Amino acid sequence: MSDLIITDWVAQHARQRPDAIALALHETGATVTWAELERRVAALAGVLRDTWGARPGDRVALVAENDPRLLEVQFACMRIGAVFMPLNWRLTATELGAQLADAEPVAMIHDADWRALVDELALAVPRACWDEPSYDALLAAADPVAGGDLDPDAVTHLLYTSGTTGLPKGVLCTNRTLVTHAQNLAHTSRMAERDQHHLNVVPWFHAGGLNVFTNAMLFWGGRVTTVRRYDPAVALGLLTDPGLAITHLCGVLQTFEWLVRQDGFAAVAAFPALHTALFGGWGPSTQEIVLALRARGVPVQLSWGASELGPLVTVLSRPDDAAADAGSSGTVVPHTRLRIVAPDGTDVEPGGVGELWVRGGAVTPGYWRQPRDDTFHGLWFRTGDAGRMDAAGHVYIVGRVKEMYRSGGENVYPAEVENVLADLPGVAELTVVGVPDERWGETGLLAVVLEPGAALTLADVQAFAAGRLARFKQPSHLLVLDVLPRSATAKISRAAIREAFLGAGVPA
Repeated sequence: MSDLIITDWVAQHARQRPDAIALALHETGATVTWAELERRVAALAGVLRDTWGARPGDRVALVAENDPRLLEVQFACMRIGAVFMPLNWRLTATELGAQLADAEPVAMIHDADWRALVDELALAVPRACWDEPSYDALLAAADPVAGGDLDPDAVTHLLYTSGTTGLPKGVLCTNRTLVTHAQNLAHTSRMAERDQHHLNVVPWFHAGGLNVFTNAMLFWGGRVTTVRRYDPAVALGLLTDPGLAITHLCGVLQTFEWLVRQDGFAAVAAFPALHTALFGGWGPSTQEIVLALRARGVPVQLSWGASELGPLVTVLSRPDDAAADAGSSGTVVPHTRLRIVAPDGTDVEPGGVGELWVRGGAVTPGYWRQPRDDTFHGLWFRTGDAGRMDAAGHVYIVGRVKEMYRSGGENVYPAEVENVLADLPGVAELTVVGVPDERWGETGLLAVVLEPGAALTLADVQAFAAGRLARFKQPSHLLVLDVLPRSATAKISRAAIREAFLGAGVPA
């Protein structure tokens, strides 16, 4: 038995700050205090345990838009030891059906928007729609479950990955991983300070929305306001509202890209309270975002991690213009350790590129119903990401190990090439994919979406790259698309781009 003691967060904050707002929904203006959240969590825990028979380790599925009630379900599951399983409503019923067959949940909760999808799934378990009077009647009739100690190693969440490189896998979170991550963010991102307020704009079926800032903020007793879905114009209005005093914002690259390009952003001289803006994933627009927010007094916290890792492993935790401009994803968070490993399993020389291996209390114990040996080497999680570390401890991500291709015996990481080509004139979006080549084994394909009225040739690309990229790193092919194909989680699908290129009969 672990000697680590973790107290039920909701019960603790309900005692310490009962009247403080814990959660809010922008679209309705509804707010939930810690005392109100405690009452609803306790009641729902009673429904799950006594009415529906959920036991420790049982999965409870949910399909819903962002809403404070989603977090009520999460905390109720945590209180009785059940496993919260938020589903990605962007997926098809067939895709969700496969996840449900894998997870075998004992109950389903949903909102009115997704009732038809849940009907189509035809899951033969107790279910409830929280937009119906019967849901609140269930809570009113329940025998409340008081909050106590939480088992550090009990599984709390089952979060399915997007599956862009294969079948989706269920990432497991535990009370220990959530608390360790929250402790890391207290050191890097001012999460433990009083009167902090996070604006959530990311779907809560993702670890990026749920665990990066939302759960960490609530662990420390802060406030979270959510929007049902992200609208950059709405987000800009909330961020500039002095009454709300938003202090924290996180998202993916596109979240910030759309924000800084939003009509009205140029007129913003400064944000009233925003001091922590974080995103992961370097791309063509990263520097634009960094400069736009820096000019308004907000240093961007560039970061790196994954659903399996906390999620955050590295964070640019203090203002460092030189590191940000050089492409750093920050330094390793305190309670996590990182190795950079060569293919033979040894650590690379200082400054060398290798696969990033991670261990620590925030790292997943594994995947649902998957052997640990597939992804772990002892205590080390093999991320599949490639990177390097400089003498100051700054980590630089150069791409995915599997996305790396070898051209004439040289390793090429698409992310590195993409960053160099980010300023290509007339290009709205781009990505690089390795494709077969008779002479060199593999070479680069540059896929682009052009700005209206723009034109681009391969000769233009190669002229731009000359002097910026070694010859073997320069793309040998150009593919112009109307849109870059993406997965249901908005990740660019390199596999679809490669297939489109090869299927078009373009000479390799």
